[in-house]
Amino acid sequence: MVEETKQRKQFKRPINPWKWAFLILIAILLGIGIWGGTKIFVPVNTVTEQKKVQKTEDVSFEVSTHKKEVNEIVAHGIDRFIKKGDIQYQLVFNEQAEVIGTFKLFNHDVHFYLYLDPFVMENGNVQLKATNLSIGKLNLPIGYVMNLISKQYNLPKWVQIDSKKQLIVLNLDEYKLENGLKIKAKKFDLKNDDIRFSVYLPLEELVKK
Repeated sequence: MVEETKQRKQFKRPINPWKWAFLILIAILLGIGIWGGTKIFVPVNTVTEQKKVQKTEDVSFEVSTHKKEVNEIVAHGIDRFIKKGDIQYQLVFNEQAEVIGTFKLFNHDVHFYLYLDPFVMENGNVQLKATNLSIGKLNLPIGYVMNLISKQYNLPKWVQIDSKKQLIVLNLDEYKLENGLKIKAKKFDLKNDDIRFSVYLPLEELVKK
């Protein structure tokens, strides 16, 4: 048994360190090759988060004007809107906003002046709050007269009368011209004659031009 053990030890080859080093090097190179291959075939995202650029649909600019110009525009608009046979009325901006006209009461024409203070709402519409009523010798509540106006007058759809709250609201966000132009009020200071609007024009209309 002792001699057999010695013979086995004699036939056992010594460990070659260069061989193992070579095998380890090949394993490392294969690992790098596999890792690199996976990176090559994976799509590269150069931008991780790409924000969508919102295209501007409207061109906006600010218009500053005065009571005189506004009165001319309003008068022209009312003349075009009121049809033949309709009750005539006016909306005039002086120190206050004034609705001037007549209404029917027991088959009689009653002339009146309704005075209102304008306020610009957050959405760019204009709210007119009634403050006083001049109606000759008659003594009628403001709400009652405004109710008659809402029933008897031919008003644009974007003009709303709330007789209970004694308000007239100009819903400018519902008013559009033929070319798509939209208007929002920014300031309505009648005492200082400082009236400003934001005007929005669709880009499509500019391209057509």
